[in-house]
Amino acid sequence: MKLIILAAGLGTRLSSVTQGRPKHLVDVGGMTLLERHLAMADFSGLEPVVVTRPELVAEFRPFVSEVWEEHDSDDIMITLSHTRSRLHEPFAWVGGDMLLTDFVPVRDLVREHFETGSQCSLLYNRTDRFKAKLRFHPEPEVVLTRQGSYPFSFLNFAVQTPRMFDYLPGDLSDPKGSYLQKALEHGEPILLREYHARAFEIDTPADLAEARLYFEDLARAS
Repeated sequence: MKLIILAAGLGTRLSSVTQGRPKHLVDVGGMTLLERHLAMADFSGLEPVVVTRPELVAEFRPFVSEVWEEHDSDDIMITLSHTRSRLHEPFAWVGGDMLLTDFVPVRDLVREHFETGSQCSLLYNRTDRFKAKLRFHPEPEVVLTRQGSYPFSFLNFAVQTPRMFDYLPGDLSDPKGSYLQKALEHGEPILLREYHARAFEIDTPADLAEARLYFEDLARAS
């Protein structure tokens, strides 16, 4: 099964650090973001594919055998939507700037996805830091917002079937909607598992500094 690494973003907020290179090649605790994704793929039995802009393809070629070009958008969900013509079997995807520090829950989610017959399987954690927010009561609800306070939010990682593309329009004509919420409302079997380890979304120099400090503390503790 493929792991689609979505890396077509512009990374403008990290430009002072990256100096024009993809932020996925920045060092975080002795490994680049990309190397951590590749390690996660290997641990979980997944085949990595990078999706990026044409001008960055050469940057990724030395590290991964399969690179797909995204010509039209830097939006993560639009980029995911544009992969639909290439994906006809279940697959996993991850935001290229999402750093997961524990691979075991990822491997377990992949296994459970098939065992339970889920159409989409996701990890969430106890923070409202990430954009896709989750509430369980009175019914599971997904809200895309950076505002307000919510008990949980989703990590940019999922395992899903191509059928989920039915809820993700190619042009994202309803940008405030959630394809996951639409799937829930249609009664699709969705698997949700809490992720207890630290997770980082590396968007800004402050995010990068926080993640590096986390790994420095781990190294000192060991």
